[in-house]
Amino acid sequence: MNVAGALQDHSVVALALLSVVLGFLCSYLLRRQKVMGRRLRIAEEAAEEAARAAALAAPGGIDPEVVIELLRDGRPPTLDNIYALMQSRELPGEATLQRA
Repeated sequence: MNVAGALQDHSVVALALLSVVLGFLCSYLLRRQKVMGRRLRIAEEAAEEAARAAALAAPGGIDPEVVIELLRDGRPPTLDNIYALMQSRELPGEATLQRA
């Protein structure tokens, strides 16, 4: 008896076996997804902490919240981007001071 004949004769058993295997695979992948989600949250918290520490240690008084905002927006935290964002934050405050 060849494999094709065996699968045709026992197609219900083969389908049930395939369903069980795929169920176990689904269960395994869902557990891995939860574990990776937890690891991702831990890595994001560590990256924010490192960004704060780097911003505090950087010359020129870089605001750590600006660096974190850049990271959350997905933009690279280069000095040009940091200073541009800091200047854009300061401009509305200066405009109100000049009006008064």
